[in-house]
Amino acid sequence: MSRDAHSLAARGLRRRLPAVACQDCERPDTSASLNNVELCDRCYDRRIAAHTGWPELPDPPAPIVLISPDGRRHQMRFRLWRAPTGVEVEVEEDGVAVGEGFHVAVLGDHDADVAQLIARATTAAEERVSRRYVEPAGNRAGWQVKDMEIAGRFVWDDDQPGGHPYRVIVDGRTLTWEELGDALESFEGWEFHLTIVDRVEDARTDADILSFPNG
Repeated sequence: MSRDAHSLAARGLRRRLPAVACQDCERPDTSASLNNVELCDRCYDRRIAAHTGWPELPDPPAPIVLISPDGRRHQMRFRLWRAPTGVEVEVEEDGVAVGEGFHVAVLGDHDADVAQLIARATTAAEERVSRRYVEPAGNRAGWQVKDMEIAGRFVWDDDQPGGHPYRVIVDGRTLTWEELGDALESFEGWEFHLTIVDRVEDARTDADILSFPNG
């Protein structure tokens, strides 16, 4: 299964939910939805393990704090979960608005060494936070591209009809489309290449797909 297919398969199974209680254990921090049942991470994994026969995943490691080059502190929390396409380790910034902050994810085989996936995701998070694509503009308000490259991600915008145009997250912060355009103003007349990639780094050696509970 391709990376895009993984994202489609996982959509609707994992998402950040409003503050509702887990329907299995009543914990208030639900973060998964399985067939319209709102669950915490542990109860979600317990249901998947019972259905598939794969062992339950270990608890995620404690959050870590990373410092970006501009001195900002970023508390990053780990999430481990089993999608139909493999085991995913996410490292996402805590204490920020939904969709904002830094986020990385690594997808491994169903029998992957979870500790190795965690190490790989941790390294990816450290590299992501240590890289700056924009810096304050020297001759005006706003931002300018620091070097010859800029990267980020698109996120749903609840303030826009239909959620789009999507918001743009660069260096863990939201830029409006106008701010992004201003950051690129010094390149008038230049060419550019836009490359779209999956949010998940695919570290699998196979493409086994599990059958999840249905109905």
